[in-house]
Amino acid sequence: MTILDRYVLKKHVGPFLFGVTTITFIFIMRVMVDFLDLFATRSLDFLTILETFALSLGWIFALTFPMAVLVAVVMAFGRLSQDSELDAMHAGGISFLRVLAPIVVAAVVLTGALFVYNNRILPDANHRLKTLTSDIQKTRPTIAIRERVFMDEFEGYRILVRDIDDAANIIRDVTIYVLDAREPTRTIHAPWGELMYDDGGNQLVIRLHDGEIHEGDKEDQSSYFLLDFETHDLIFDDLGTKLERRLEGGARGDRELPASEMLELTRKLRREQIAEADSLIEGAGRGIDELRQHVQAALAAADPARVQPAEFASRARILLRQLRNAERRIERKERDINRYEVEIHKKYAFPFACVVFVLLGAPLGAEVRRGGAGVGGGVSFLFFLVYYMASLGGEKLGDRGLIPPAVGMWGINVLLGGCGLLLVLKRDSRFPFRRSGAP
Repeated sequence: MTILDRYVLKKHVGPFLFGVTTITFIFIMRVMVDFLDLFATRSLDFLTILETFALSLGWIFALTFPMAVLVAVVMAFGRLSQDSELDAMHAGGISFLRVLAPIVVAAVVLTGALFVYNNRILPDANHRLKTLTSDIQKTRPTIAIRERVFMDEFEGYRILVRDIDDAANIIRDVTIYVLDAREPTRTIHAPWGELMYDDGGNQLVIRLHDGEIHEGDKEDQSSYFLLDFETHDLIFDDLGTKLERRLEGGARGDRELPASEMLELTRKLRREQIAEADSLIEGAGRGIDELRQHVQAALAAADPARVQPAEFASRARILLRQLRNAERRIERKERDINRYEVEIHKKYAFPFACVVFVLLGAPLGAEVRRGGAGVGGGVSFLFFLVYYMASLGGEKLGDRGLIPPAVGMWGINVLLGGCGLLLVLKRDSRFPFRRSGAP
């Protein structure tokens, strides 16, 4: 590695780290917004919340690093251009391609690392994240005691609390109706009580003090029993607010599988599809032959009574229904194949964007001639937004079979990469190789 290579790479380190940090932070804020309501209504410990964010970094890093490459290249080459260092290199006989060479090599290395990451780390992270969020969603929201509202969350009870001291977990002027279809309604009233949670919020004890229990007489409705108490506990177990973690996360979706497994699934589905198509053709031929034989037998008998149009129509409808069902099964397998193939190409097309963004970002940064974070970030965000929306559209079209999956996922790479290469060659025509001994 020459002095020039080290110098150019060093110029990219700071902007790249800035891009990774900033973009990751933005995505984490998005994750926080997505999960805010889920976390706020469940009794979750800090480690579970931290694990959710850590697993979310799986898909975040898959997007962050290519985008950070674009930010780094635009900012670094903008700085080199602003400081007239590119002009000095040109004057020294160093071409634009020569300056770009170490960045392209670094982008290729990063692309290879992301290939491995997308196939070995990202699928497991996505699967664990899906399992964890599913377990959290199955957990009942934490039951909150509210003031001046009849609460029916506790089975068999209606509770009215007129004042709550949240800091001390003290409730005042409490009225509780015990509902049992087999017994008269029992009313409990206490001037104050305590709320005590246990078992991670899965158990609630309402401890009432200095209260009364009123219960009607089952045999004589005109009278009732009155019981004074100093302390009375109501215990509510298994509120369902405790997170239950599954050991196995069930079946994996396409984003939770490596490319090798999805490739094997597509081959299996293709074999099943071919077998289904052969069966469809065979069944159609056999059904048509049976209909023809039925008609021929009826005509050969020369007996009008044996010619039954209703039976013929019924046989034809059954055959048509069987053919349509077989056709739908073939179409479903085709959709599954498309979905897996799109995801396979996606695992490689997104990492390759690192190379595309180098080719595109270097000439753009050199033309902008401003290496500030605002300009570099703005230009990078604009082109990444175009790239992301085009990739998302290609993914949807590929899933539906409207375009080949390879075209859907690689089309934007080819388009932007081609434009970037043209810009590089156009700029290099002004900075040709002039000295064979250039570093």
